[in-house]
Amino acid sequence: MASFVFAAGALAAAQATQAGVCDAQFMHDGGAVQLTGTGNLALGADLNFAEVSKTNGDNCRARVRGVATFSYAGLPPGKSRLDYLMTVKSGQATFVRYATAGEAPRPSEGQFDLRMLGLFAYDGQLSQGQKLPGSSFRLKIGKEAPVGGQPTTTVRIGEKTVGKKMSLDTALGKQSCHPITYSRDTTPTMATFQGLTLPIPGMNTTVTDWYCPAVNLVMKQDIDQGGVKSAVEITQIK
Repeated sequence: MASFVFAAGALAAAQATQAGVCDAQFMHDGGAVQLTGTGNLALGADLNFAEVSKTNGDNCRARVRGVATFSYAGLPPGKSRLDYLMTVKSGQATFVRYATAGEAPRPSEGQFDLRMLGLFAYDGQLSQGQKLPGSSFRLKIGKEAPVGGQPTTTVRIGEKTVGKKMSLDTALGKQSCHPITYSRDTTPTMATFQGLTLPIPGMNTTVTDWYCPAVNLVMKQDIDQGGVKSAVEITQIK
């Protein structure tokens, strides 16, 4: 579940004069981010960054380790350890399991992507009323992604609309942030939790990413599933 609930879509192109994703506050040896979820979808992660090397704001790499946690609509809670090599080239982030970092990722099979936690969803300047393209992709739900079982699901993200900047209280203080709203749907599947195979229903949700340009991060994500509200936000960062 945690492997697809936070799918945030494609990165916008960054201009060379603007701070890139590699300039995020946590992108250094010893950097850390904690994401906390509330509501029907209680999802979160504790991520630690090491072996960081940078060329500039749009090109870097780092080892990302941590733990993803999740619970959904009364299903048994789950937890999974993460260990990935993240590579950012021209502002585009890709991830492979660290143990197989010498292997090319196989997008057709699906893989964990840190953008799903809302950290690298956008890059560069945005303006009110701007439209950003949607996307569709498959993600693995298995030991190679942060849940149990082996099936995959398809995630469909609709066109995104950038709203007017608003003030938002965050773990980094008060920020001026764009609300970016879009639809996010997933197909039904099955997953195994602690040896028990359970159906995972498809989800039709409306998502709002709160992107704060000054810190180049999505500091909060609101999720509306038929009037049932959930949220995930960065609660600690260093």
